[in-house]
Amino acid sequence: MNDDLEDRKPIKPPERNHPDDKVRSFIEAVAGEVPLGGAVVKLAGELIPTQAQKARTDWEGAISERTNEHSERLDQHAQMLAPTTTLVGPSLDLAVALARAPSDGMAGRGLTIDDLCKLLPEVDPKEIEKAAFDLNALGLTGIQRAFGGHWSLRLKQKFYEQLDHQVMGWESTTELDARTLANLLLEDEERERTSALHAASGWEKRRFNPAFQFLLNIIPEGRASREIQPDYPSSSICLLDEDKALLRRFIAAR
Repeated sequence: MNDDLEDRKPIKPPERNHPDDKVRSFIEAVAGEVPLGGAVVKLAGELIPTQAQKARTDWEGAISERTNEHSERLDQHAQMLAPTTTLVGPSLDLAVALARAPSDGMAGRGLTIDDLCKLLPEVDPKEIEKAAFDLNALGLTGIQRAFGGHWSLRLKQKFYEQLDHQVMGWESTTELDARTLANLLLEDEERERTSALHAASGWEKRRFNPAFQFLLNIIPEGRASREIQPDYPSSSICLLDEDKALLRRFIAAR
């Protein structure tokens, strides 16, 4: 980590009026009075740069390298904000079918290949299996293997965040829904009980739970109850003043 910090130090420009520059200027001035002296000094300057010239060259190279690195990071950031992966064919059909299937908006029970085939009875089972592993490769689902070559598929939070606003017709994203829940939380402390927050939202679990999980990912660890229950990602949360300030900032960052 220390090496990384060293690499991130500001790049200082080369020193101006370096002693080498003054010496070179003096020599050039004297050489100008001697026939062919200027040409010799010019040639020497091209072949044997001063320390100051070397410093400038190194500085320009470092600036170019840092600029290129910064551009690459911006490209990577843009890639994260606007993924270019496009689902087509059976992969798209399976993703839409999974999103619209009855669900509580959480990982749910594992779906077998037979379950997936029931969602798309007109599609070849081999194509459905390929599509399932395509979604897994994109991080939208998780596949767990069992003995005998069997496996089951569960939806991940990323699935809801990337698919719901495109296929569910809610005219909202998971993030915007999370902001709505944050507002409801700040209005009434009683809504720190998840069932009360759910009731205040007026949404079905399929829409509520992904947004609530998005909110839990913002709140510092340790604020959410770890009680095991089947309805929500957490049965309740306990917000401190600093958590409420964090939620206000989240709401404002539209």
